Amino acid sequence: MMDEDFTQVLPSELTYKILSFLNAEELASVQKVCVQWRELGNSDFLWHLQCILKGWEKYESNPPILNLEPMYAYHYSSTGSSPLFDLKIPECTRLSPLCKWKHIFLRVAHLMKNWSKGRYCVAPILRGHTDKVNALDCKEDCLISGSSDRTVKIWDLRTCQCVTTVEDFFDSVTAVKIFGTSVIIGCGDGTIHIITITSGQRERILHGHHDSVNHLCIQGSVLISSGADASVCAWSLVSHDLLRHMLVHTDEIECMSSLDNYVVTGSWDRTMVLWDIISGACVHHLVGHSEVVLCCQFDTSEIVSGSADGDVRIWSFLTGLCLHVLSGHKGEVYCVAYNADCIASGSSDSTIILWSHEGKIQHILKEHMGIVRCLHIHGERLVSGGDQRMIVVWDLKAGRKLSTLHRHPNKLNLMWVGETKLITATPEKCGCMTVLTFW
Repeated sequence: MMDEDFTQVLPSELTYKILSFLNAEELASVQKVCVQWRELGNSDFLWHLQCILKGWEKYESNPPILNLEPMYAYHYSSTGSSPLFDLKIPECTRLSPLCKWKHIFLRVAHLMKNWSKGRYCVAPILRGHTDKVNALDCKEDCLISGSSDRTVKIWDLRTCQCVTTVEDFFDSVTAVKIFGTSVIIGCGDGTIHIITITSGQRERILHGHHDSVNHLCIQGSVLISSGADASVCAWSLVSHDLLRHMLVHTDEIECMSSLDNYVVTGSWDRTMVLWDIISGACVHHLVGHSEVVLCCQFDTSEIVSGSADGDVRIWSFLTGLCLHVLSGHKGEVYCVAYNADCIASGSSDSTIILWSHEGKIQHILKEHMGIVRCLHIHGERLVSGGDQRMIVVWDLKAGRKLSTLHRHPNKLNLMWVGETKLITATPEKCGCMTVLTFW
């Protein structure tokens, strides 16, 4: 056993190399030994490495978690345990200030624990619509909602107040998407409106569909729209010209997902189409489901779809061939989400099934009552929303429940999940929305 402090004997480069093999808990323990070791461990090099290993490097800027303030610092904590981050640092101390990357690590670790422990605050219910909320989108503190009452409302989430109401639509608002300082709105009459967020003034109205525009995606400066007329349109968000009008489906498009220059659509005609939005070509026409395709997601390797026939299918992005049929649900598959490790599917049979990408069942998650309508994956965390006013947070890797958000006040139709907050909308005519903040 060494009688000397190795940090005093070895070159600093070698000392840091040794410490770089420690995990975060071990590195924090090293810092408790003495003042000298605390200062040695208070290193941006070491804690930046810990953030990289956790996949937390992005929180330096997206969102900049060091500048993140509580949204509702004094509002009600529904769980009895506040989600607020409170780092107590003595005013008079001989220790150097906490290094930036350790501060980032501590804040992100606290945020992750809030999600897993169910520590959140509930904002005042957002009321104002007089009919069902059909669409919502959020960017930072700005929430956009569109409703069957033929209005779009722009909300300030800091004050939980509606700052602008845009009216004079001729039919229900069926889709909304934030693009820079504008919001793009799809309507039941087939029109697409571009509105300035700050003023609520219309910039442009786009005509190309002859029935309800239910889905909007943005890739770069291209807007992709689809809906009840079975067509897909690609628009320039610079010139506002219609670039492509694409038609293969023979019935209403029920779901749409986009990535780079490609779009996948699923339809009531029981098929899916992979589109190249630059050329307007149908790359693959995917036939296999026996009922409407309700949900889809894809990358440049595979396409995952869920259908009312109860099956999840995995298709090759390159060839369009069906690679696996995942049969396990006893009801319609309403939502799918996946990452590199597994695929999650939610069904009307009240279960969520976690599958391997080879089509094997890993876990069956049972907590919901009624339809599982929404799924969101973030790292190793899965958030599910469904009927009976229930939202559940799961450990995706272990296939176990972390927390149930029991106090969600309304039935759930839509769910938007961000880094620090979760927003839901009710299918009821009251048109209410709920904001839960985990910071």
